[in-house]
Amino acid sequence: MKKVILSLLSLILLAGSVIAQTPKGFNYQAVVRNSAGHLMAYSMVGVRLSIVQGSATGSTVYEQTETVITNGNGLFTLVVGDNSADFDNINWSNGPYYIVSEIDPNGGNNYTLSTSQKILAIPYALHATVADRISENFVFDERDPRFREWGYLYDSLRNAPTRLSDFINDLEFTLHGDTLFYNENNYIILPRVTGTGFSTVEWDSVLHHPIYLSQFINDLNFITPGEIRISGDTLFFNDNSYVILPPTTTIEWDSVLNHPTALSQFTNDLGFITTESQGLADVIAINNNANGQIKNLSYPTDSLDAVNKAYVDSLVAALNDRIDSINNVYEQRFDSINNRVFELEHPKVPGALPGIFTVSATKKVNFSQGNLQYRPRIKTWRFAVNQYDIAGSDNNNVFMQAYCSSWVDLFGYGTSGWDGGAGRFMPYETTTNNTEYTEATDGNDLVDFYANADWGFYNPIINGGNQMAMWRTLTYSEWTYLLTQRPNASELKGLATVESTPGFILLPDDWQCPAGLTFVNTNSDYTTNVYNATSWAAMEAAGAVFLPAAGERTSSSTSNIGILGNYWSASHVNGTTGYSFHVAPNSNVMQNTVTYSTGCSVRLVRDY
Repeated sequence: MKKVILSLLSLILLAGSVIAQTPKGFNYQAVVRNSAGHLMAYSMVGVRLSIVQGSATGSTVYEQTETVITNGNGLFTLVVGDNSADFDNINWSNGPYYIVSEIDPNGGNNYTLSTSQKILAIPYALHATVADRISENFVFDERDPRFREWGYLYDSLRNAPTRLSDFINDLEFTLHGDTLFYNENNYIILPRVTGTGFSTVEWDSVLHHPIYLSQFINDLNFITPGEIRISGDTLFFNDNSYVILPPTTTIEWDSVLNHPTALSQFTNDLGFITTESQGLADVIAINNNANGQIKNLSYPTDSLDAVNKAYVDSLVAALNDRIDSINNVYEQRFDSINNRVFELEHPKVPGALPGIFTVSATKKVNFSQGNLQYRPRIKTWRFAVNQYDIAGSDNNNVFMQAYCSSWVDLFGYGTSGWDGGAGRFMPYETTTNNTEYTEATDGNDLVDFYANADWGFYNPIINGGNQMAMWRTLTYSEWTYLLTQRPNASELKGLATVESTPGFILLPDDWQCPAGLTFVNTNSDYTTNVYNATSWAAMEAAGAVFLPAAGERTSSSTSNIGILGNYWSASHVNGTTGYSFHVAPNSNVMQNTVTYSTGCSVRLVRDY
C-alpha cells in the first residue's frame, strides 16, 4: 500500500455569526505528501474522518467520508459536521474527543491510517445550549457585555412564538355602520364616501352624465337656432331687439353671380399673346436671345438647338449607368487585388483554426486545430485531429521511447528534441530532476536563440504545414493579455464540456455565437456549456478554441485526466519552474509553480 504522509494544519470552529449555540461544524485542513516526501499537488484523494470518544482508539461517535482535490501545495480543506444530525447529537461535555484521519491517495476508499489528534476545548467550549443560558434569567440590553458576546437571535430562543394565535389580540375592533369601534369604547366615525372612495372620478364613468348642451340651463343666453331672423337690412333677435346691418359688406368673389372665369371675357389691353400663330421671325423681332434658332426641343440635331428637361435627364441617367458599370468593374478588380494581397500577407496554413485572437497591443494569432502530439516510435509530431482529442493514459507509455507506438500529448518544459545544452530535451523524457531540462542555471525563455527548444519551431508538424519555424508557443505576457487584457476579455472565455471532454473555451475577438447555440462565461464548473460533435463544429467554424483538461504527468504516471490541465508558456520562472495556464474549476489562472519535469499540454499558435 502506498505510504501517505498527512500533515494536520488546523481545526477551525465554523461560526457565521457569533451566537451562543452548539457549533454546526468546523473546518479541517491537511497537507498530503507521498512516500518520498513530495507534495501530492492537484491530486484526487479519498478522506475518511472520524470523531472518537475517550481516546484515539475509543468509540466512534461521528464519521464522514469525502473525495477532495488538493491544491498546488498538496493542501485540502473540508468541513467536519456541516449541520449533520449525527454531529449535532454529540454531547461535547462528555469529552475528551479525538479526530482520526484516514487517506486513500488514489481517490477511493482503501484508506491508510495517517494521524489522530485530540480535539482541544476551543471547538466545543460553547457546548451550553441557548436554553441553559435562558434558564439563568439574564436580562439583556445592548449595553450588557454578555449581549455583545452571545448576540441572541430570535430563532435561537426556546419555544419562540411563530403564529399570530400565540399572541394576545389586545387590539380587538368591530365595525358597525359608519363607526369603527376598538379597545372597548374607543371609536372613529368613518367618512361617508361612496363609489371609488377618495380617488378622482372620471366624468365618463358617471352613469347617465349629460352630453348635449340642451341638457343644461342656458343661463348665459347663448343664441340658439330659431332665435334670430333677417328682414331686409335688419337683424331681429328673439326679444324683439334688432340691429340695422351696414349698407356695404365684404363680398367673396365666388359668391358673385355670373362672375367672369375666362381670359376671353376680358379686354386684352396689355397685348398678351393669343391663339394666333407666331413664327420665329416674330419672336426674334421682340428679343433675339436665341441667336436666330429655336427648334427640335425633344431631339436636337444642330449645335444651337434647344433641349427639354426630359432629354437632359435621359442623358444624365445613361451617363450615370455607364459610370456605375465602370465603377463595378474597377471595384471587382480592386477587391480581387486586395484579396490577393491579404492572401500573400496571411497565407492559409494547414492545421490553423479560423478565429483571430489578440495577444498583445501589436500581435494577433490563430490557434492550431488541436493539442500537440508526438509518436516516439516514428519520431513524428502532429496536431490532434479534433480539439477535444486527448491521449489520456497513453502518456504512461512515453518512457518506452523508441518502442512507444502511442500518440502522447504531455511534455516537460522545452522538450522539442533540440540539443541546446540541456541534459534532458527529448519529448519522451520522464526524469524528475528539474535542473536537467534547462540550458542554463537560471533557465531561459523559449525565444530568440532558445526558440529552437519551442515545440513548434524546431519540428515540422505533419498536419500543420510540415515545415520548421511555422508555429510557436505563447509567452507568459501573451497568455495574460489574451485572458485578461484584450477588449471584452472576461466575456470571451469559460469552462465547458465538448464531446464528453471537460476543458476551457477561448472565443475570438469578433465572436458571434452561432444561431441556436449559447455560451456563458463561467469559471465554476464544466457543466454549464455542453456541446456534442455537431454543435461544436458550428462553434469551431465561428472561431472558438477548446483547451481540453488533459491531466498532467509525473515521471510516467498520468493523473487528473478530465479534471485539470496545464498549458505551457514559452516563459520560465527560474532554473526549475516555468509559467503555465492552469485549467480547473474556479482556478483558471496563469501560474508559476509548474516544475520543468511535469508533463503539461502544448497548444501552438501562428502569427496572423
